[in-house]
Amino acid sequence: MPARELELEDDRARRRDITCAATGLLLGGSLGALASTFVPGGSLLPTMMGALAGGLVSKLMAMRISVEDWDPRINRRPYVGTRSPDD
Repeated sequence: MPARELELEDDRARRRDITCAATGLLLGGSLGALASTFVPGGSLLPTMMGALAGGLVSKLMAMRISVEDWDPRINRRPYVGTRSPDD
């Protein structure tokens, strides 16, 4: 069991990268599809370029987000005063 918990803790960076890449690809592709309405004739090329640019920008942004900011570890220690004898 402890090996499984360790695996979940080490998984945070990979989940951050996948989430940022997927978001960037979808957002970039959507903006590219929107831009393709203004380009006569070619609708696939701006969509692909937007998705590529969105994926690249999101991967660059994912490197700037620390793992602790993305998914902080749960603090198992109680807050001060939660186990006081007055409760």
